[in-house]
Amino acid sequence: MLASFMSVMQPHRVLFIPELLGIILSFVDEDDHVNNACVCKQWSEIALDIIWKEVDGLSRLLTLLRPYKITGRYNFFDGLPDSRDWTRFQRYANRVRILRFQQDTDIDYSGLLDDMARTRTTLDMLPNLHTLEWIYEDVDCMERATLFMHQRLRHLVISAPPLRHKDKVSFFVDVCVRAPHLHSLDLRVPYRVQHIETAILELLRGLPDLKTIIFPEFFLTSSIVSELSRLKHINIVQFEYGHEQGFGEEKDVDVFAPVFEEGAFPALWDLAVTARIEHVMRFMNADFAPINLTSLYINTYVEHEPEELHTLLVMLSERCRGLSQLYILLAHYVAGESELVPAKQITFNTLAPLLSFPNLGTFQVMHKYPVNITLEEIEELACRWPSLESLTLNEEPLIMHDFTLDLRALIPFALHCPKLRRLGLFIDANPSNIPPMLELKPFAALCFLSVGTSRAQDPEAVAAFLSHLCPPKCKLEVGVTWTSFGVRSCRLLDDYLRVEITKRFHPWKSARDILPILIQLRREEREKSRALQEEVEDLRTRTRLLMDKTDIKANDSCIVA
Repeated sequence: MLASFMSVMQPHRVLFIPELLGIILSFVDEDDHVNNACVCKQWSEIALDIIWKEVDGLSRLLTLLRPYKITGRYNFFDGLPDSRDWTRFQRYANRVRILRFQQDTDIDYSGLLDDMARTRTTLDMLPNLHTLEWIYEDVDCMERATLFMHQRLRHLVISAPPLRHKDKVSFFVDVCVRAPHLHSLDLRVPYRVQHIETAILELLRGLPDLKTIIFPEFFLTSSIVSELSRLKHINIVQFEYGHEQGFGEEKDVDVFAPVFEEGAFPALWDLAVTARIEHVMRFMNADFAPINLTSLYINTYVEHEPEELHTLLVMLSERCRGLSQLYILLAHYVAGESELVPAKQITFNTLAPLLSFPNLGTFQVMHKYPVNITLEEIEELACRWPSLESLTLNEEPLIMHDFTLDLRALIPFALHCPKLRRLGLFIDANPSNIPPMLELKPFAALCFLSVGTSRAQDPEAVAAFLSHLCPPKCKLEVGVTWTSFGVRSCRLLDDYLRVEITKRFHPWKSARDILPILIQLRREEREKSRALQEEVEDLRTRTRLLMDKTDIKANDSCIVA
């Protein structure tokens, strides 16, 4: 598109400033980059940089070197690459910054990669590569990953060696030697940490510049966290859920007791752990604990009493004054549970210490029982927490037949929390409890309203109410996230639970579908009302000026008797 424009008009000289031109071309459709590369030499260089910055898969890269043919699942070059092939290859390979590859067992690239390794004219085939993602399933593919590693590589997403591979340590040592200055490591492991813990410890010792580490769940053992605490630059320690990241086993973190030395975690600000509450408290109360955290994510599958959560919050409010984000998932659930135990419910008093955190703007709590909190307590919480940016107050309990809140619980947050972008509540959206809508103040910044396993009895009435509160771009979220967790009891819910969740989903889906239309109509109504009010004010001003000019008093009648 830009190329055709250039052909009919004299280009403005601003289009030859490389930095500005690069920014402009980065917004152009991918198909147009080829045309832009033909405009002139300068445009060509910038367009080619964009085209080759990110490469997904090996086929495009291999074809660049030399044509190859496919025989069954195997691939072969039509001849060994020579120096001319490599000269042409390097012109484009030098531009590659990100390479992503995920092994397909139906296609074997090992022969092509071996030919590249034997014939290459430089040691680093992609010398400016800073991010490598290499997801594999077998040892042969694993070993080829090192072909693209070098001293300037900074970010690595990689599978762990296959379980049957005996010498896992040697592969990780090879990674450390070839790419010792990694800043981030995302490790995908499809088996328990006990089979690879020794190798991971060796890997961490060889990456002194590491800043971010991501593991599967249940991989942050005492030994691994102790080793991480010695890294001077580590600032983010996380785990991810799901099949792609891998599943560990809860028993591997049943005891969480890292050992700290003086100077532990000097740069850590974001930490995620799976551990019992008492172990987290011991961890945070220890000498040299990472008390300067700004984000803390705690997940536990052990049943805890509300008093334990209260004690944890009190301790964190005193020890971690800089916390701005706190996530606590009490994900204990036993198949067949259906009865509410009031003594085990989280209450407002349980959560009261949250108001003592000086910088906390984001809080999430999850529990199998609904939070036992009243509308009056919601009003107090919102009124005393005006800096709140995100609150997810257990909107998806699995024991979900007892309600203390309805749609009125949204109003205090709209009134008192102007920065609120995400809100999650468990409510009974019953039209009989909908207050008068003319006096409602809409949310100023809300982007997500999450209702989890809440109940909605009249989708049209619910959507009409929400249209008075929700901004135009606010999204209504419904459903559960329990099934994404690592423990089998969470992933596999009882049949009656799944049926009930599905039953509750449909009314909310109807409300979600019509909500954007109603919000738009409400917005147009407000604009028309505002325009009419401005017109009335203008007429009053004109009338007042006219009266002043003719010396007519406002109370005088215009009717002559």
